[in-house]
Amino acid sequence: MLPLIPADLLRGLGLALIPAAWVIAGWPSAAVMFLVFGAQWLLRWLRGGSLLDWSGQIVMLAAGWFSVTGLYHRVTDLDMLMHALTSAVVARLVGIAVEAALRRRDVPVSTALDTTGRTVAWLGLASATVSLGVLWELAEWWGHTVVTGEIGVGYVDTIGDMAANTVGALVGAWLAVRSGGRR
Repeated sequence: MLPLIPADLLRGLGLALIPAAWVIAGWPSAAVMFLVFGAQWLLRWLRGGSLLDWSGQIVMLAAGWFSVTGLYHRVTDLDMLMHALTSAVVARLVGIAVEAALRRRDVPVSTALDTTGRTVAWLGLASATVSLGVLWELAEWWGHTVVTGEIGVGYVDTIGDMAANTVGALVGAWLAVRSGGRR
């Protein structure tokens, strides 16, 4: 069993928000909070107790809960802000996953960065993150089409989300590459 750390308090909140979301907005919202809860545990597994763990959990919890409560429909540009922030967190997680793959192959991160160049690494991480954002947008469209029309989609929403995802991915990937050579 994993020993508890202070950041697990937020994971406990994430768990409690799953049934709360179901009661407030139905099972699709509970499913969103379940995805958030999974991301919270991914953060713990990869960087438990770190600043990324704490800040990433706060961003993910806020993004999910804003969806549950319909706040995105009431606050202009909140959706785009949260897409940018969550993409930055995801880009950092993608960078950590790449670092782990390099470690398994006994390749120092600094060597990989010297080989590929920091710009190519930055753009590669950002591209992978943007690709995950595209998958999210496809899932939103599927949810709107198949599950419930309450899931907000549309041309302006999707393009705005993808633009915000790109900005967040570029920032998060830059932070990942910047910190990658220091460990």
